[in-house]
Amino acid sequence: MTVPQPRFDAIILAGGRARRLAGADKPAERVGGRRLIDIALDAVAAAGRTVVVGPDRGLPSPVLSAREEPPHAGPVAAIAAGLAALGRDDGTDVPVVVLASDLPDLTAAQVERLCRELRETGAPAVFAADGDGRAQYLLGAWSASALAAATAAAPDASVRSLLPADARFLALPGTADVDTPDDLDHARRRAAGPPAVRGLLRSVLRPLSPVVLPVDAAAGAVLAEPLTAAAAFPPFDASAMDGYAVAGPGPWTLLDAPRAAGHTDSRALDPGQAAPIATGAALPAGAQRVIRHEETELHGDRLTETSSGRDDTRRSGSAWPAGAVLAPAGLGVDAAVRSAARAARVAEITARGPVRARLHTSGDEIAADTPADAPLPYGTVPDTASGPVADLLRRAGAEVTGGGHLSDRPEVFRAALTTPDADLIVVIGATGHGVADHLRTALTAEGAQILVDGIALRPGGSVIVARMPSGAVLLGLGGNPLAAVAGTALLAPAILDGLLDRAPRAPEFLDVIDAEEVRLAARWRVLPVEPDGAGRWTVTAGRGTGHLLSAIGHRGLALLPPAEVTAAVERLI
Repeated sequence: MTVPQPRFDAIILAGGRARRLAGADKPAERVGGRRLIDIALDAVAAAGRTVVVGPDRGLPSPVLSAREEPPHAGPVAAIAAGLAALGRDDGTDVPVVVLASDLPDLTAAQVERLCRELRETGAPAVFAADGDGRAQYLLGAWSASALAAATAAAPDASVRSLLPADARFLALPGTADVDTPDDLDHARRRAAGPPAVRGLLRSVLRPLSPVVLPVDAAAGAVLAEPLTAAAAFPPFDASAMDGYAVAGPGPWTLLDAPRAAGHTDSRALDPGQAAPIATGAALPAGAQRVIRHEETELHGDRLTETSSGRDDTRRSGSAWPAGAVLAPAGLGVDAAVRSAARAARVAEITARGPVRARLHTSGDEIAADTPADAPLPYGTVPDTASGPVADLLRRAGAEVTGGGHLSDRPEVFRAALTTPDADLIVVIGATGHGVADHLRTALTAEGAQILVDGIALRPGGSVIVARMPSGAVLLGLGGNPLAAVAGTALLAPAILDGLLDRAPRAPEFLDVIDAEEVRLAARWRVLPVEPDGAGRWTVTAGRGTGHLLSAIGHRGLALLPPAEVTAAVERLI
């Protein structure tokens, strides 16, 4: 059996001195909840082999480790050590992506663009140029032979001095590196904004495995393969209007042989004959076209046409032929997709999802099981967040089940995180840093990778998104109802986009009359909005986050940018 050749290998450089960061372990610095080394690993997750050159970091077993000799001997020596560790001695010239571990905004899509440019141009190497046009010599895709030749020629040289003469550069905004404390601070601010957080989740969450589903059972799933017609539509020549089927040129003799939809027992037509036909009925044998009632005149059994030869026939295959692609991969299987699949005689589709979400409330202050007509124990409040959060999860496309209430004990949280049969675990509450907030402790104990730890958002900024070792995703929401709703409305669609490999919907932007009056400094804000009936919207300032009173009577929830950010107001719901 032929083993498919990997698209690329990867060498991550993670052993520099970081002098401009006061000698800090730069790859271990966190941006948006992830270490810089984890950002690099996520960006090359599709690599056949990945080697990290630098001190031992206890990385996952598929990742290889290497060390340049002597340590801190420079990037070219580190690349040479990485090449040796890759061990490609079978003669295959697999492309090699070389990247530093100080690229806080790097994504897998950017790495793929570098590799595609290398393949399509045949260049020996392709390097990124960041948003300011600066070449990033430690973010490039090389042919393995060119990289080996370059590192062997001058192991003590700089990477820049070894560039092949015909190397290419590709503009890739978002590939600036971190050199100074200011760079790191700016990267962390960018990562805390909703646009960056949603982009991160869409890019790093691993899609669910595709499954084959009956079309009628696929609501909420997303196409993993294009929907391809098994049969042409319409499957026969059919009348598009109530009228007459005619054979040959007119005038015609009208026969008493009406053709109804779903019936094929009427007689064939000879030239010069016509028969009544209903919308949707198959044309009788011998008929060439259909004329609608209002464009004919009938005198006795003699039918004439008053139009200029219009044909009201839906021809077989005129909507699509067999084999046509009706919907691309990444599109949600909504009612329209299911209807088109049935028309095209497609019984099963390959899809991802639906996402199975399990929803938990948490906190000893929540009287989750107290009936609505019973007195609340003193010091407790009712659960008023899980219902709206469940509605928003379903709106995003998830199938939601209740997971029960979590008391403020670490072992309870750990049990919830490890219970199977959920793709998405949603916990309301326990995302803070208080003595009773055990979610972070449980995530650490279970070996989860935290992807997002807080957003520059009010309300709802106290959110956590983590990837469990099982592959499930944890979404931790602020405990107050408006904070939980804001966090769900903002992040649930992006999480489902990532899990389902779903194409994101284009955002809807609003013209909000009084937005400037309620924007905050340095923080995004979520507030209820209502149309004014004249094409614009009004916003209602919050009345506290412990209830949803301010949302009553409002048809939307909007995301307002910080006062110093130039961005439009986005409608979340």
